Amino acid sequence: MGISDPRLCFDCKRFLKNWVEFQLVDEQGKPLVNMPYRLISHGTPGYVRQGVTDGFGVLREEMLLPHKVTLYIDAQSLADEMEQRPLREIRGEEASVVKPKAEAEGHQYHYVTIGQISDGLPVIKDWDPKDIPPPYHFPNPEPNGYTVHPLNQRYVLEVCPFRAWVLLLHHQKEYSIVNAYNQCLMSVLAYTDGDVNVVGSVKHFFNRQMVDVSTFPYKVEELSATPVVYDVPFSGRYTRVEFIDSLAGNNKQGDTQLFYAASQNDVVVSWRGTASWRDALTDTTFQPLKLSCDDEKALCSEFIHNGKVHKGFWEAFSLVGKLTVPGDENIIVFNEILDLAKRKKLFICGHSLGGALALLHSAQLKEHNPCLYSYGMPRTLTRSAVQELSSITHYRHVNEDDPVPSVPFEKDMDNGFFNYWTPAGYDWEIMKLVSPSPIVKVIKQATASQEIYLHHGKVVHFLKASACPEWLITASNVSLIARLSAEEILSNTTKLYLIPELAAKINHIF
Repeated sequence: MGISDPRLCFDCKRFLKNWVEFQLVDEQGKPLVNMPYRLISHGTPGYVRQGVTDGFGVLREEMLLPHKVTLYIDAQSLADEMEQRPLREIRGEEASVVKPKAEAEGHQYHYVTIGQISDGLPVIKDWDPKDIPPPYHFPNPEPNGYTVHPLNQRYVLEVCPFRAWVLLLHHQKEYSIVNAYNQCLMSVLAYTDGDVNVVGSVKHFFNRQMVDVSTFPYKVEELSATPVVYDVPFSGRYTRVEFIDSLAGNNKQGDTQLFYAASQNDVVVSWRGTASWRDALTDTTFQPLKLSCDDEKALCSEFIHNGKVHKGFWEAFSLVGKLTVPGDENIIVFNEILDLAKRKKLFICGHSLGGALALLHSAQLKEHNPCLYSYGMPRTLTRSAVQELSSITHYRHVNEDDPVPSVPFEKDMDNGFFNYWTPAGYDWEIMKLVSPSPIVKVIKQATASQEIYLHHGKVVHFLKASACPEWLITASNVSLIARLSAEEILSNTTKLYLIPELAAKINHIF
């Protein structure tokens, strides 16, 4: 076989004069110690050299032919180790602390991901084997080692940690502006679908953007936005991501959409708002339905025992209880979310109609301490139900003069006609609102009850300063010119982010 196999070569010393070193370090310059490897020279492909890296992360092989060599690091050992290594602030060579030192010492330097130097694919917890491996960490879906040439030098390989992004969320009673921002983006994300190949979709966001640590997540539905995130071991990423559409698959009923995504510590549930004519019909079906078990016509809800609920919102929410997870008819959507909520911190959000559905879902899961942030949501429940659910953490955001939070009106919108002919019930409520007849007014006053529609949660208002002119000029000792200037500036450009709960805390302190 000649010099192609040094084990069978009698006079190879004059050819086997070459050596190579590799040093494996993380982004902080810390060595990867005791890392199993194999090295194959292209001149002797049948001869495999193997060992482990030393205390400096270095491996050295000598007596090599002057051909290319390929390094293979044990995939599982590498993945397990690099999950625990921290990221630096910026990926790549530009921000490296390793590169200047390596080049100053005369070594070759390369920045690599684990998929570029491993001998195959590791077992990745909860990764669908039918899906391609995470593209950033594994540029080649079938890793085949790392090849270098020439020899007789050291190659310093800076290895990117095997990490992923998760949303920064605070599970607390107090208001969090980070929660407000991130859960707002999740409310927007609910307006897309679950196709992983569509940029900005639910699964593209969680299964592509959130596992690519080369950059921050960048696309939420059609919005170019970056959530507040932090890195975790890859096994701590969002491993369970489901987009639910009541019109898709075997379901085909109603028109309700939501998604849920579970990481090692958190589960996020987001409900879509009004996006179709069916949703608009849901919004206007305001008939109040009793939640108690007092009579046979009541809903007899298992999780709200007092008051009434908006019929359209209740029906849109309740139909999800019949839905199964796409691709697995044995998993009931609500059952899986409940199981996740038992083991993780629960965050629920929604915009518009989605906020109403998110409130009902929070009520259903109230024993698991949901943290609810809603945006532009309508009234959903009447007084008694709102009071019963007062312990739920809920911050309700209103943007300027958005009309949606003003409906249904803060009134008792129930009447006896609903019991006999539903359209007559709606006609009567409309008549009560618009008719100037004194007879109608008398009947309205005589039949009014305490079960009026009310908002749940603590309000947070984003509005222009011009909406509250009494705030514009308060100091009497300011000159007229200064006052006029301040009024003009505030009226035209200033937007206020009003959080009453913070004001209450400040007043308590002082």
